[in-house]
Amino acid sequence: MKRILLSTSVLILSFGAFSQTLCPTQFLRNNGNSGPCASHIRLYFASCPSSVPTLDSIKINGVLQPETYSLIAQTCHGNNDYVDYCVSDNNLPPAGQITVFLTYPGAAGGNSTSVICNVVEAGPAPVILTGFSAQRNNKNDVDITWQTAQEINSSTFEIERSYDNISFEKIGSVKAAGNASISRSYSFTDNSNNSKKTSLYRIKMIDIDGSFAYSQTKSVKGSNVTTDFLIYPNPGYANSKITISQLNGPAIIKFFDLSGRVVKTVSLENSNSTEISDLQKGSYFVQITEKNSGITQVRKLSVIN
Repeated sequence: MKRILLSTSVLILSFGAFSQTLCPTQFLRNNGNSGPCASHIRLYFASCPSSVPTLDSIKINGVLQPETYSLIAQTCHGNNDYVDYCVSDNNLPPAGQITVFLTYPGAAGGNSTSVICNVVEAGPAPVILTGFSAQRNNKNDVDITWQTAQEINSSTFEIERSYDNISFEKIGSVKAAGNASISRSYSFTDNSNNSKKTSLYRIKMIDIDGSFAYSQTKSVKGSNVTTDFLIYPNPGYANSKITISQLNGPAIIKFFDLSGRVVKTVSLENSNSTEISDLQKGSYFVQITEKNSGITQVRKLSVIN
């Protein structure tokens, strides 16, 4: 997204003109950064700080944010100096201006220096997102809706899903308006989410020039509808295959003998059938676990000659 350098306003100048050099000139926020942490905030400076400040806290519209911040790295290019901080979660709200509380370490034996600065975002947001929700409406379907108040050179909205808030996958996309100064509404249905786990969704807002930003994440509870796995034929023949019905995606199949010992493990990726020619005649417990949904069930299988 194209960025325009804007000035900063210092909220507290208790150290006189010297504190002007301690305040950032602008900031960039990226929820869902693919770098060393899930989310980060970058503070730009007119000149590279001689000592790296601790980012103690952030206020947005006068409200203290609950996140904590840790240093990633300082980068000095002469005319593009910034410090990157990792954010404890990826839900730092979007804002055109934030208030940052910074502490600079003192020299050996000296006192530290604290400043409070109002810092503006590095440029106008090409997309202003005014609403975003994700709600499950049945076993498989999750409805995702979002609204924008402004779009400048917007290209596409990509919908991403995660089960661990670390690895996100693209599950669909919706064409953006391009340029709009009026409110617009969008929707997308994820019709392949039968996971019993909590799912996380976010919107990747992509500009025409390829730059992008992420929305906040929204969580959706897992499906409470059970699946009934069936094994057939049962009894099964020792020199044949068995098939497991009602599987939805990849699965791990474990065979236990009556003593509880695992005698066979199979990973099913693109099939719902497996050989049992290596099993002896007898009875087994079969544990079936879908990889995507986490659903696990146990069935009894008899193997005959």
